Amino acid sequence: MQFNKLKSTFLRNHTTRHSDDRRSQQFAKKLNAAQFQSYDVQAANGPPTVQLDELSEMERSAYQSWWKDLDPFSIGHLDNEAVLKFLRGCCLPDHKLEQILRFFEDTVDGLDELQFYAMLRLIAHAQNGRTISRDMVFLGGRHDLLAMKGGSCE
Repeated sequence: MQFNKLKSTFLRNHTTRHSDDRRSQQFAKKLNAAQFQSYDVQAANGPPTVQLDELSEMERSAYQSWWKDLDPFSIGHLDNEAVLKFLRGCCLPDHKLEQILRFFEDTVDGLDELQFYAMLRLIAHAQNGRTISRDMVFLGGRHDLLAMKGGSCE
């Protein structure tokens, strides 16, 4: 009797999916859902944006805090110098930053708030070692908050 219980437990543990498989499936589902959302073709060719309601609770609080720090007078735009200064604290290699900045090269006047949120999402994915693409804007990501707050990049 005891042996059968052990055997069934052993088999059950080895037949379940690993958490990595589930995360991959969740990622694919979110990416697939994001690709089929209706969107404006003109907006798809411009700089990416992320709406406030598309952010997770953790992203929303961090992103809004960083936005307020960079735009304390509520101007509504960040100049390119402020954005570049912020990006230096992200602890990403230059080639990754260049990949991200290419999506925003048409924003000669700086970034608005929704574009800034999109850039932060791409930074999060780059910090987690993912390949950067425009579609990654639609998927939430975890930031290395210590690095983003000016911590050590090593």
